[in-house]
Amino acid sequence: MEFDSEEWRQERNRRLHEWVQNEDAVRFILDWADACELFDDIVDRDKAIPEEHAVRVLFNVFTELPVNPFFDRFKYQLIPLLVTGINAWLDANTLERGSESERVFAYVMRDYYMEFVSFVIYLTRGRDVMRALSMEIREFFTHHETLNQYLEGLEEQDQ
Repeated sequence: MEFDSEEWRQERNRRLHEWVQNEDAVRFILDWADACELFDDIVDRDKAIPEEHAVRVLFNVFTELPVNPFFDRFKYQLIPLLVTGINAWLDANTLERGSESERVFAYVMRDYYMEFVSFVIYLTRGRDVMRALSMEIREFFTHHETLNQYLEGLEEQDQ
């Protein structure tokens, strides 16, 4: 199954429902992921941004997210994680332009969002469930690209 394909997204959504077991929390994760994709496309400028995607994300962020019961209940726990996740992603973008060692750090930091999924599971189902699912989550979200593939992709971008 190709990463980020429609099939992969359907499997992601199925797993999120299984892992999280809270519809409002899953909706929050999916809305946040959608916003992150838009953020990435705006910063990277590597592809056109469909108007429908921008409108959907902005509408959700301004109107749906603030009234999502899960977000409303846990916003003071979630906002610091959102801030540090955005910061890690911005740092990863900077490190991608650095030395090979810095690019290795970027490879790890760009996937900080997995901590977000695990933390939502912690909030909805507790520490033991989070720990039981942690490696499965990491494998699902990161095994689509090896470090060497990532570094080769960066080298191709540099040329």
